[in-house]
Amino acid sequence: MSVNIKMPKWDLSTREGKITRWFKQEGDTVAKGEDLFEVETQKRTNKVQSPGAGRLSQVLIPAGTRVPVKVVVAILAEPGE
Repeated sequence: MSVNIKMPKWDLSTREGKITRWFKQEGDTVAKGEDLFEVETQKRTNKVQSPGAGRLSQVLIPAGTRVPVKVVVAILAEPGE
């Protein structure tokens, strides 16, 4: 079953983040906990890690784009999917 990867909310004041770069590209194999992308907010820059193992099947939001929290930015397919 695919997993939707969403723009995280790190604190109560976070409303959006800017994806500054992707560490993985579509089709890349990803391990659980591996860095997927970097997000810049008003207060900090954080790396977002993969919630599971699989293949990054789709990157929906390109680097350089501001995205509201909880919006799906990528889709992770489980092994064999």
